[in-house]
Amino acid sequence: MKRFLFLILAVFLLPLPALGFNQNFIISDKELEDYTSMNLEEIKDFLSDHNSFLQYFADFYPEDGTLIEASEIIWRVSQQFKINPKFLLTLLEKEQGLISISKASVKRLDWAMGYAVCDKCSLSHPKIVQFKGFAKQVYAAAEKIRNDYLTDLEVYGKIKNGFGVGITKKVDRKYSITPVNRATAILYTYTPHIAGNKSFYILWKNWFSELKYPDGSLLQDIKSGGIYLIEGGEKRPFLSKSAFLSRYNEDQIVEATPHFLARYTTGLPIKFDNFSLLRDENGNIYLFVDEQLRPFDSVKTLKSLGLDTADILDVKNSELDLLTLGEPVDSSCIHPTGRLMQLKSSGGVYWVYSGKKYPITDNAVLKSLFSKEKPLKVTEAQLEKYALASPLKFKNGTLLKQKGSPTIYFVSGQKLRPILSEEAFLAYNWKWENVISTTDKIISLYEIGDPITLNDDKTSLENEEENSGAENEELPGLEISTSTLVSITNL
Repeated sequence: MKRFLFLILAVFLLPLPALGFNQNFIISDKELEDYTSMNLEEIKDFLSDHNSFLQYFADFYPEDGTLIEASEIIWRVSQQFKINPKFLLTLLEKEQGLISISKASVKRLDWAMGYAVCDKCSLSHPKIVQFKGFAKQVYAAAEKIRNDYLTDLEVYGKIKNGFGVGITKKVDRKYSITPVNRATAILYTYTPHIAGNKSFYILWKNWFSELKYPDGSLLQDIKSGGIYLIEGGEKRPFLSKSAFLSRYNEDQIVEATPHFLARYTTGLPIKFDNFSLLRDENGNIYLFVDEQLRPFDSVKTLKSLGLDTADILDVKNSELDLLTLGEPVDSSCIHPTGRLMQLKSSGGVYWVYSGKKYPITDNAVLKSLFSKEKPLKVTEAQLEKYALASPLKFKNGTLLKQKGSPTIYFVSGQKLRPILSEEAFLAYNWKWENVISTTDKIISLYEIGDPITLNDDKTSLENEEENSGAENEELPGLEISTSTLVSITNL
């Protein structure tokens, strides 16, 4: 059957899956409490890089009444209450957009963290108005997280509104939330809505996620839909849908933001289908297999192996320059593009490739690699002419576990990398339903690689009770000059 290769100039698009937001895990406990993650100068640089209005703004610090810049308010509060300044910056953006805007209304600044604001509350109520003001908002939010929420979780195992690790509660009247860590319980206490916490998650991933996905990972741009293979610390774009589907399944994809993907340098594009036939400008014909060019010794050999010259794709020499040469294909290379075969007598299945037969010892392997291919029924005599090779294994990028064991592995570089915690699993946006259970025999075929953990291990933190946060629409108000630092209390 003739193969068709559709090439486009940009990264190809697959239908976008739902954003990789896990409602039970938003950020890690460590990320919440890492108060040393940024110093004062780094906070100033962050506000400047985002052209934030806050880089020019000042207010009076609640404890000593001194007029200080917004960046120092954020830094002081983070150090006093041991809350990650990155967390405070993300909350400022999620609640009032104060990081991304170059002009701000008084109302946005007055209720910067959405602290003490709720859907049915009056902002003029004496119990609420005491928290009015930028510095008071930042201070009160961090103080609440540290002295109330974290304390409640440590002493009682839950916060007063009922959120706690492993405790299921309804959010937005229809979503059952079961936080797997303290940070997530705190975030839902501070903002008891799915939409607000998803916004927080997206901002955090864009700005601060330090995860480095292991080689073999497949990341999809949530904006464009383009798919990338992570390899050697680079992102390699797939340039056609067929190139992707000839190698991988869509359920291996993890969603990523454009900002996150920008951290990777772009590597060699993946342009051709696996097992495609290519002919260069000099007339040389190759079988393209696993990023290698296997040259045919003749057209006669190509035809004798059952391959169709109509499938050959003409390419420029420059398109092949960065590819490596593999072993030549000659008449002894039976089934150079592979063939699934099944013994009529025993039902045993083999992958026959280039003169060798690879046993498939687990149905999970068969389903993972050949879900759409039916095996050719053969006799033992027909299989005897092929040399026996090692059993077939799962591809890189697969999530595995041994039946009866709780340990989950990620296959990377054909090694099993153990995932050491539930937090780490969820932080990488992997899905439990994509974990494949296999036999101990398959597991034993792999070497065990370095474990996958979070880049620093975790602890805890987060914020506020029935506060939903103020609406973030731009309100008419006094525009504060960016030429001088201004105290909000003097406006």
